[in-house]
Amino acid sequence: MGNNSRQNAKKALCIIYFHEGFSPYLPFALRQARISNPDARVILLGDGQNRIHGIEYEHHLLSDYEGRHREFLDCYRHFHPGHLGDERRCIERWIYLSEFVQKNNIHEFIFLDSDALLFSDMESLIEKWRGHDAAGTPYFFGFCYFERKGLVADYAEWILQQYKSQATMESWKNLVEKSKSQGNAVNITDMTLAQMFITEKGIKMFDAGAALDGKMIDMGMLGGAFLQGRKDKDRLFQEKAGGKVWALLKGKSCEVVVVHIAGFYKNHISGLCGWSWHVVKSFFRPNYRRNLKQLFWYGWNGFRFRRYLKKNYEELRFGSQEC
Repeated sequence: MGNNSRQNAKKALCIIYFHEGFSPYLPFALRQARISNPDARVILLGDGQNRIHGIEYEHHLLSDYEGRHREFLDCYRHFHPGHLGDERRCIERWIYLSEFVQKNNIHEFIFLDSDALLFSDMESLIEKWRGHDAAGTPYFFGFCYFERKGLVADYAEWILQQYKSQATMESWKNLVEKSKSQGNAVNITDMTLAQMFITEKGIKMFDAGAALDGKMIDMGMLGGAFLQGRKDKDRLFQEKAGGKVWALLKGKSCEVVVVHIAGFYKNHISGLCGWSWHVVKSFFRPNYRRNLKQLFWYGWNGFRFRRYLKKNYEELRFGSQEC
């Protein structure tokens, strides 16, 4: 099913993205994952709107993995002030993912947000995570690696059982309402669920967000570092687009192997990744006016970010210590 499936698929590392619809940053993320992990299976669980031609990855349709989707929608309760569709989608993606990996016999894989960029071959990091059920930043947030067979299926089943339990729904409702009255709002999000599941089931997790051997994974703090020259945030530097990324943390240099581009800063992404003709062409699709406007902003802000990263690289010298 996909374009250009990798040979020796069973032996290759699987890198899985989930995304619905087309977002301009998506082709940058897919291309960067392919460049930094040439032997991996780069997979997108997507739809007909985000098939991107010319980049080597596997495209799978979410509609082929909807076996328990309606079951989830029927029992879901919304305990969050954010948009229903957005917050619910963060949770239901685990229902899709569970069915996908089971049907495709995938047991060991990386699953990450579609705005997370890979700047290193992930195999070298995985070797350091062996012996754990999973690795995450720090839980199943933004970037996570699964080693234990069936763990995602167990998680998806646990999610469904929580929402089907009237006692749990009443408990969550009371918790949320009480926290609001105390001025310290608690919401039930995908992150809340992950933390509950890991704690309840005693999942053996490796904290992939902690620096290890001079390398680190950004947990969403560094990807938004371009804040109009604020010196307290000037922490990323890079010699050339697509190359190694570094950060200075407390005066020590760390290689940032995964950069998470959050929020507004997504339109700076080309400064880190660079362009290709296939990425440019991906903007030329229905809703041209909007997408061509986005092409301009991604080009302009990416140019500014590239100058910033290059300037930092030239001005900052690595210390002798690593983080």
